[in-house]
Amino acid sequence: FIKSVSIEGLKAGGEWQTLATNEVIFRQPNGAERLRVPLSTGVWETLRFTIHDDRSQPVPFTGVRLPVAAEKPASVELPVELDTREEVPGETRITLDLGARNLNVAELRFEIPDAVFSRKCSLAISTPTPDGESRIESLSSGVLYRVVGDRGVSTEQLVIPVHRRIPARYVLASFRNGDSPPLAVTGATVRCYPTVVAFHASQAGAYRLLTGNRKVSPPDYDLNSLRGSMGAAGGQHLTPDPLRAKTDFKIPPALPGIESAGANIDLAGWTRRRTVAAAASGVIQIELDASAVARCQLEFADLRLIQNGRQIPYLIKPNPVVRELTPSMSLLPQDPKHPNVSRWEIGLPVDGLSSLELTATSPATMFARRFEAFIDRRDELGNSWTENLGSADWAKSQGHDTSLTLNLRGQRLPMKLQLQTDHGDNPAIPVENPHVRYSAPVIVAKRTTDAPLFLVYGNPSATAPQYDLRLVQSELMAAEPQTASLGAEEILGPDKREKIPADTGSPWLWLALGGVVAALLVVVAKLLPQPATE
Repeated sequence: FIKSVSIEGLKAGGEWQTLATNEVIFRQPNGAERLRVPLSTGVWETLRFTIHDDRSQPVPFTGVRLPVAAEKPASVELPVELDTREEVPGETRITLDLGARNLNVAELRFEIPDAVFSRKCSLAISTPTPDGESRIESLSSGVLYRVVGDRGVSTEQLVIPVHRRIPARYVLASFRNGDSPPLAVTGATVRCYPTVVAFHASQAGAYRLLTGNRKVSPPDYDLNSLRGSMGAAGGQHLTPDPLRAKTDFKIPPALPGIESAGANIDLAGWTRRRTVAAAASGVIQIELDASAVARCQLEFADLRLIQNGRQIPYLIKPNPVVRELTPSMSLLPQDPKHPNVSRWEIGLPVDGLSSLELTATSPATMFARRFEAFIDRRDELGNSWTENLGSADWAKSQGHDTSLTLNLRGQRLPMKLQLQTDHGDNPAIPVENPHVRYSAPVIVAKRTTDAPLFLVYGNPSATAPQYDLRLVQSELMAAEPQTASLGAEEILGPDKREKIPADTGSPWLWLALGGVVAALLVVVAKLLPQPATE
């Protein structure tokens, strides 16, 4: 149902006063509802609620609850940065950067300009586990909406209540779109409760508040037993000076006592090399780009970090990063034998990329098509055949603006593939904005010296390395890494190695070989038939 409600209040000996007019209340099948009506603070003996049924049938109301007014705790509002956005079938995922860890969050408010909508939204964070992996922890959920009541009054709910401390800096917000188009989320803010530290100052003077040590255990003070009564003890309310770094602080070495250099390695079988650039020594992480993913083994068994001719042990993070690239796309000439079929050629920048899915959009407003992706192959004898990569149904109608999502199942793609659809008796539709998503692994290692560091790969016969570093996986994954970048790709194959001058041998040997050849020519000439004489 969706209805309008008006609320009036009556004081002793007074007249009815209007407190709310045409407030929208509703409940929808997807769980969205608004049954709370805000009122200004006041003292009333009687309240009267008028539910307007002039545009719909009456519905039963079985009770009313009135939260009494109370003093709200102090809070501050902070901006939130929209980090990344990912569109998957039926869902929008936005990563929110809160700007800091350990915020005591009251609520998260979104900025959504859409005129009318109703979406379920859930908030989650990624937390590390003792074994070095990570798990998704749910924070809160709710329904965001902007609806118009039966009397033309609009109401909205753009806030997700949280009311807990969030240990992570990044929060994943997931919007369930169903068959509706994604929302245009343009911003967000977070309302936080300030953290208050209470202590007994035995004497006047300056006190220092220390923070920033993530490895220290929580303190266990006798004062903890008085936590409940400290709030009523009164005292001075002070604001600390701006946070600043300690001048005598030195960053402790990451994983002290762990040797970063491994065994020697013969690079004869490796074909690719990249320089690894890191600002300083310590724990580093390297994300493989599309070029490296395409030329590695599917399970990345041929990845090696090399420094001074020796291996640097590394671990691969359990959860890879999903990246996407934009290929070229061109409409192919129509086949006279199949006039209702449209074909597009899709060009990737690298050959052999292990891909997860292909997505695309269309400006057409209404259609239903089945799309297929395939590759034209040719065997050693020149015979051609077609390899099907996958297919997907794509439907679009008014109010349901969806994208094509074709599952590629991690197959390696060549630089050229084709996409086609049969329009049947319908007009052709345009297809645009292609994207190919792939899984990019992230490797983590410890670097102790500033000597040049290289990443090598491209060895189809290499087996996965076995490093003792896995014994401290949880410590390595919990360390704060610096992101290292990869340089340009170098080819290490025999065709690119420095050419070694050939040994031409002794000049007497060449003289002897010349004499042998001359003698053979004389013998052959004597064996030939002589011309007839007159």
